[in-house]
Amino acid sequence: MDAEEALADAGGLARWKALAASGVQARQLRAAVAAGTVVRPGHGLYAVPGIAPELVTALSRGSSLGCVSAARFHGLWVHHRQGLHLSSPRGVRAPSNGRVHRLRQSHGPVVPLDVCLRQVLGCLPDREALVVAESAVVKGLVTLDDLEGLSAGRGSLRAAAVIARIDARAESVPETLARDVLRAAGYAVACQRRIRGVGRVDLEVDGALLIEIDGRTYHSDERSFAEDRRRWNELTIQGRDVLVLPAKPILMRPESVLEPVGRYFLGRASSAGATSVAVSPWVSGGAADAW
Repeated sequence: MDAEEALADAGGLARWKALAASGVQARQLRAAVAAGTVVRPGHGLYAVPGIAPELVTALSRGSSLGCVSAARFHGLWVHHRQGLHLSSPRGVRAPSNGRVHRLRQSHGPVVPLDVCLRQVLGCLPDREALVVAESAVVKGLVTLDDLEGLSAGRGSLRAAAVIARIDARAESVPETLARDVLRAAGYAVACQRRIRGVGRVDLEVDGALLIEIDGRTYHSDERSFAEDRRRWNELTIQGRDVLVLPAKPILMRPESVLEPVGRYFLGRASSAGATSVAVSPWVSGGAADAW
């Protein structure tokens, strides 16, 4: 086996002893380094070019990437990175910008998905854990039953509360955040509401207000821009109220979604009150008698 193959099998990063154990010869490794197909990011460490620095940090400390740091490498949604999280069975000191999760066994450069999710559910703030765990369900990597199985033991009640808030219909981090904030505030929120002639709308609040979360990544090309406007116009024609909220403020401060939604329902209540006051003189007595 050559050095490149051995590194690929090891996840892109390995120590010399591990490479030698897989059959890589020293002269092969030197040739690969000279050719630039293998790099040496640290003493005794070898990697494929472009290896992520956090992987190097983990292996150099005799650890694996864990928890939220591992979640990114498993392709899961992450709202805030929460610093560098390592996983190690030994007495590794926590990095200044993160923490170490203690395990009884060693893993490769990144802990497996089930270990990652167990750590996330036990470590991260509730809403941050929800984003990661929900994405694993949305992407079909685990089921809700799988997650419930991972949440046994210490912290299981807290983990179960997070799992109960998962909605497998979610399609993005800001959508998950907005939905969770609104539900926590007492609103009834339907996710990915299907509307005739429009398709799916991100959120429906209290059966009245539709919310579309406008992320530049998904709406930047001319065709998508035009389709978004067609859909929003169609909702207006159908008499539906819709708020189009930019994703960035929700990502920066999820609670910001409450302000426009609260103003909308306050306006509806005020309008209903004003209508009843204006109509009542015409219903009994007063000017109504003139007709």
